[in-house]
Amino acid sequence: MSFTLRHARPYTARLVVYGLLVVLAVLFTMATALSVADFVKILFPPDSAAVSIPSANASLLSQLLQRLYTWLISFGPKHALVYFSIILMMLYACKNIFNYFSLVQISIVRTNMVRDIRDNLFRKVLRLPLSYYGTNRKGDILARFAGDITEYDQSTLGSLQQLFSAIVSLVLYTAMLFYISVRLSLFVLCMFPIVAFVISGISHRLRRESSQLQRLGAFLMSLMEETIVGLKVIKAYTALDFSNHRFRQADERYARLRTRVLRRVDLSSPVSDFLGNCVVIGILLFGSSMVIKGQTGITPELFVSYIMMFVLMIPPAKELSTAISQMKKGRACTDRLQQFLAQPETPPDQPDAQPFTGLKSQIEIRNLSFAYPSRLADRQTEPLPVLRNIALTIPHGATVALVGSSGSGKSTLADLLMCFHQPTSGQIFFDGIPINALTTTSLRQHIGLVSQNTFLFNDTIRNNIAYGCPNATLQQITQAARTANAHDFILQLPQGYDTPVGDGGTLLSGGQRQRISIARAVLTRPDILIFDEATSALDTESETLVQQALDTLLSGRTALVIAHRLSTIRSADLIVVLEHGRIVESGTHNQLLALNGRYNQLLQMQAIS
Repeated sequence: MSFTLRHARPYTARLVVYGLLVVLAVLFTMATALSVADFVKILFPPDSAAVSIPSANASLLSQLLQRLYTWLISFGPKHALVYFSIILMMLYACKNIFNYFSLVQISIVRTNMVRDIRDNLFRKVLRLPLSYYGTNRKGDILARFAGDITEYDQSTLGSLQQLFSAIVSLVLYTAMLFYISVRLSLFVLCMFPIVAFVISGISHRLRRESSQLQRLGAFLMSLMEETIVGLKVIKAYTALDFSNHRFRQADERYARLRTRVLRRVDLSSPVSDFLGNCVVIGILLFGSSMVIKGQTGITPELFVSYIMMFVLMIPPAKELSTAISQMKKGRACTDRLQQFLAQPETPPDQPDAQPFTGLKSQIEIRNLSFAYPSRLADRQTEPLPVLRNIALTIPHGATVALVGSSGSGKSTLADLLMCFHQPTSGQIFFDGIPINALTTTSLRQHIGLVSQNTFLFNDTIRNNIAYGCPNATLQQITQAARTANAHDFILQLPQGYDTPVGDGGTLLSGGQRQRISIARAVLTRPDILIFDEATSALDTESETLVQQALDTLLSGRTALVIAHRLSTIRSADLIVVLEHGRIVESGTHNQLLALNGRYNQLLQMQAIS
């Protein structure tokens, strides 16, 4: 509930207006029901004496109804029925007008609240550390945007709307019933605990089962997302039947659980309807005996109005029970949304952090160690860091290459320079300033990243190159493409720079995607470059073109190059060999050859002379 109230706070004024409109709609409904007493008198008129003289002992309500009847009947029974019908039509019209405007107000609030929550979820996605996505299914995250938000709107917000309207109606109707007859109303009140007990018994397990339902729905979304991404692998390994069987099993479990949940939700309405009708029958029996015995406090006409008023209470009572059941069902998705929004974000910049204006001297890494948070949480013994006591200096304008076997920590070290993770111990300095004393945004603006797994957005080539510089001109984009050896192949495409690249860039080859990625890095004019195995997945021709683009881009810039193909980094100013998270060798190509150590072993494995 606090989650909903927090997001509803900006719309307090609209909620107040909605509440007032609901109250007015209920009051006009009550006025319509009370007018039934006059209608009964017009159809079955008493003697004239009783018509003109209201009872002195009657309640204020009875006197008002009596005066209204006297005024109407003075026009004659036929005209009175016409006038009375017009009054009823006006009352119904006012009731529906207020009801319509109340729905307009609450629909605006609900739509804006869902929009705000969706915006908060997307903002959270951007602010979460990358390690979160390594330990959680992407399909589960997508399910929160799709299923959970929809379920929250329908079950929680929709139920709160029903709940408020039902409570207001029940309170006003109950107050009027007590005003008409306290004794009869106490009789009705004694029957409510029985109704509440039965309804609560039906919805007792809804919250737990709904939570399981949301988790299964997220798992189905994850299976669907994995199937789409890995469809080529599924077909290559003829695993169509296996994938289909796995999905159908999960879908069957989801369908069975959803059937149970819906059965419980749907059961509350007919049960409450049956119990409400039982109460109506009890009122007819008990109230009729009061009227027949001539007990004071209620007249036949008011008893008819009492019955009408109580019948009007049945729909909001049913809505109340249904809303409670739906809220229990929607509590599961609310908990999931809260859980996701409560995830720890990437630590913000220090209050006194200063902007990074570009590298002038060197990057220094001192005694750096790092272990992924997930590994720290999963291990009961001393965690095994990915990097251990790394000490490295990268001078301004130098090209430093990182080599080593897979899993040695090369990419992790590059991620730490980009502030994607926080070191477990040690520190990184840019021109003698600790990395945590610099603003993250300004630091990343001066670093260009080209990775092995190039990602392109499902947009045009022009927009992909200009992604980091949305205000770049076509001339600047073209110049960046020329530098990246991409301009010629772009012009050969059907729409040139306005050619769509497809989902993830699938309409382009690997070499073309990589050169677009390099052009994107060139356009930002970074003074520090990070190449994470940028040519390892390319064929010889594409590698040559990409390498030429890299050589042009490296000129006069500080670069950290991660490479498996050692032929591409022989001219580097410094080559650092990593093994099991430690630096085992460092030097130039010739110096490392003279050592005849691990670097030389890697060269021999690749048959490089």
